[in-house]
Amino acid sequence: MSENTSADKISKEEVNNLLLAAQQLEQQANRYNQQMEILNNYYNEIQNAEQTLSELTNSKENKKVLFPIGAGNFIYATVQDTEKIIVTIGAGVHSEKSLDHAIDGLKKKKSEVETQITQIKASYNEVIERLREIDRLVKSVM
Repeated sequence: MSENTSADKISKEEVNNLLLAAQQLEQQANRYNQQMEILNNYYNEIQNAEQTLSELTNSKENKKVLFPIGAGNFIYATVQDTEKIIVTIGAGVHSEKSLDHAIDGLKKKKSEVETQITQIKASYNEVIERLREIDRLVKSVM
């Protein structure tokens, strides 16, 4: 009988370890979801900026345009100069670029964000698959 009890204890320990691992994996999955949400929001912001700048390439100077100011709000503004655009370089640093350079920079950022999203999704899927494996193992023991 003591052998059965010992085997049961090991089995319970393994189950407990698996459940602990599952909790950690769930936390990791939540972090991946948060990262994807942030990156998706940033991607949308980049896409909106790119679209706005692309529309400026077709506008004439002193043309009245509807300009997004954020949170779904717009104002009418007059475009006086489309030759130079102020773009962010990072860490609060900005630089003046031509309209075409600004659009190219946004396309590059968008591509980088797409790559990051793809990598995080792959990691997320690995975590989910591992959670499924643990679930199957735990169910087979119980």
